[in-house]
Amino acid sequence: MKSGFSCYDALDSIRSAEHFMLLETQKPTRDTLSEHVLLLREFVRYPFRTAALAPSSRHLAERMASAVPLGSADNVVELGPGTGALTSALLPRLHEQARFMAVELNPVFAERWRSQFPGQVLEVGSVANLRQLCGRQNMSSIDCIVSGLPWPTFPVSLQEAALEEVLSLLKPGGQMVTFGYHLGMLLPSGRHFFRLINRRFRRVERLAWEWRNLPPAYVLRCTR
Repeated sequence: MKSGFSCYDALDSIRSAEHFMLLETQKPTRDTLSEHVLLLREFVRYPFRTAALAPSSRHLAERMASAVPLGSADNVVELGPGTGALTSALLPRLHEQARFMAVELNPVFAERWRSQFPGQVLEVGSVANLRQLCGRQNMSSIDCIVSGLPWPTFPVSLQEAALEEVLSLLKPGGQMVTFGYHLGMLLPSGRHFFRLINRRFRRVERLAWEWRNLPPAYVLRCTR
């Protein structure tokens, strides 16, 4: 049975859980401050291509990594790794023979990511060309996709082209996990994205809100 998710489900969750929200405060380090400055700078330059003003929290990263069966996956792709907050939670969960590839459009983020994860594969390019990018690594099918992309802010044409690429590579039963923010659900393009994934995937599940992220984020798991 196909299940769905709408912006109204998330709004109800916000109203009922607002008084439980707790934001984690962390002592800033030179590295975290550098990441914040880098993300802010790139957000100002490319506001519709950068998912957030701050790196995803370790809580959100762990929640997303645990939402898909990475331990049994042979081929895993991360979309929009940014500065690597999600990557750090993904890599330790992969089995020894698993193949991992990241796809990042922003060359500044790509350079930073490669310095943090030497030896790991990253292709610079758009998710709209995902089949071509995966083909360079002889990866013809994917078990799990973990996405840090700002899907709700994408133009409708890019949403549709990118999801077409994702679905052409995901194995039957394969899963994509992504996240988003309250604001994205209010955008016309955000509402289109929710309708689109409910049409194209066999199952769409809203797993949880992560209140310790700044801003709070919800997690979506989409099964082909």
